Amino acid sequence: MNILCYGDSNTYGFTTDWKGRYPRDVRWTGRLQLLLGPGHYVIEDGLNGRSCAVPDTHRKGRSALEALPVALECHMPLDWLILAFGTNDVKIEKARTLEDAAQAMERLVRMVTETLPPETCVLFLTSAPLRTPVLGVDPDFDALSIRLSEQLAAAHRAVCTRYGIGHLDAGAFVRTSDMDGEHLDEANHAALAEAVARYILEHGKDDHR
Repeated sequence: MNILCYGDSNTYGFTTDWKGRYPRDVRWTGRLQLLLGPGHYVIEDGLNGRSCAVPDTHRKGRSALEALPVALECHMPLDWLILAFGTNDVKIEKARTLEDAAQAMERLVRMVTETLPPETCVLFLTSAPLRTPVLGVDPDFDALSIRLSEQLAAAHRAVCTRYGIGHLDAGAFVRTSDMDGEHLDEANHAALAEAVARYILEHGKDDHR
């Protein structure tokens, strides 16, 4: 079973001290591979700063809407596509309303459902909400960003329901670090992997579309 995990810096495994990247066996994608075991091949594709659909003014290739089609071509056929987003969609330069963020996410979901064959299961994983420490370490976010991040899961769930794909709210299982309020520490990577593994094993090859 081929599983592509496509997301942002928490899929990349960016450390909470901003000094590097967690090893593969610490990142939630690597732990997911260990939990699922033989017969499952977890492909990780995480990139710092990647958002659902809005390009970054400072770095190229950060819009999943533009970049994901190439990744899909590289890794097909897929049994599962897991999209893990939310944090970068509420940056100051990207969204000032919940509707802005939800519309960007819907553009990505629409493209995915129109591109993939019906036998590929799709799961959208909403990032855990930002927390106040982020205001002291990352100028891309402000207090409004935090409030929007707390509302994203409900908005994402509504879109997923309309398009008939799966949804998981990471915030129900993990929380961002006390250190930066944005990224996951090692324990929360492990907890997220357990939640995603549980979802995949419970849903098997159900048609999510």
